[in-house]
Amino acid sequence: MEILDYDDNMRFDDASVLVLGYFDGLHRGHQALFAKAREVAKAKNLKIVVLTFPEKPSLTFKKFEPDMLLKLTSDKKRVALFAENGVDFLVFKDLTSSFAKMTTTEFSEKILSKFNPKVIITGFDHKTGSDMKQLEATDQYEAIHVPQVSDGGLKISSTRIRDAINQGNIEKANALLGYSYEMTGLVVHGFARGRQLGYPTANLVIKDYIRIPPAGVYTVDVLIQGERHRGFASIGYNETFNGKEQTIEVHVFDFDLDIYGEKLTVYWLDKIRDMIKFDGIDALVEQMKQDEVLARAYQNKVK
Repeated sequence: MEILDYDDNMRFDDASVLVLGYFDGLHRGHQALFAKAREVAKAKNLKIVVLTFPEKPSLTFKKFEPDMLLKLTSDKKRVALFAENGVDFLVFKDLTSSFAKMTTTEFSEKILSKFNPKVIITGFDHKTGSDMKQLEATDQYEAIHVPQVSDGGLKISSTRIRDAINQGNIEKANALLGYSYEMTGLVVHGFARGRQLGYPTANLVIKDYIRIPPAGVYTVDVLIQGERHRGFASIGYNETFNGKEQTIEVHVFDFDLDIYGEKLTVYWLDKIRDMIKFDGIDALVEQMKQDEVLARAYQNKVK
């Protein structure tokens, strides 16, 4: 897959299937668009091109709130998901005020024409231009609007996934995504209390603008040096030890190597429990033993 920044002078010689959208998380609803794009591209011998934005459209249209910066995937993971879905060319264009003022007709004539599209694919509710119209077929291209993909009778959407993560319902978020919610963090030194308790932990610093699940203990898989291991993770403030700053700590089962300075990818699978302030260390250790039993027994619902 080739990654390009949009340029007013760019022009594609090869005919394309052009897919439009922002695709936060590239969930099962989005994946249906790319399944259709692959089908059309194969039948018509076309390249699959995506025109998207590097940042959320809400940053252009709404009053800024810090929560707007939080994404369902890191930029690196988002690119990898596009590649996994068969995209040949991924084109990023900044969503500026001047661009947003274009009408649907202007957008088609000035922007879309550069990609030599024979087919344009969008979601069923995708609107374009300042006049907020759905793209329709022209003499130059066919327009396909992929129907809604539902789960539990409701549309699969990035909003539903964000809500599920905010509620700690990771299993539901993963079911909507179609893959395990993940983030990558740098292993740094902490207070080393986990080792004293018999459960050494990797303390992670997350540098990406990724939505962090709420405080609690979670079943996770952890990718370390190319291998995936089971473990459990805690997000919280170490209330038993009167901690003040939020930490993300991961204990990896059957693993005992120093990995400070390495990057770990954590796949969040399911929430085990809320955070609890224990009366003492013995009660905490007993609870962690129960957490381990549950985490080891968990069966992955998605990849």
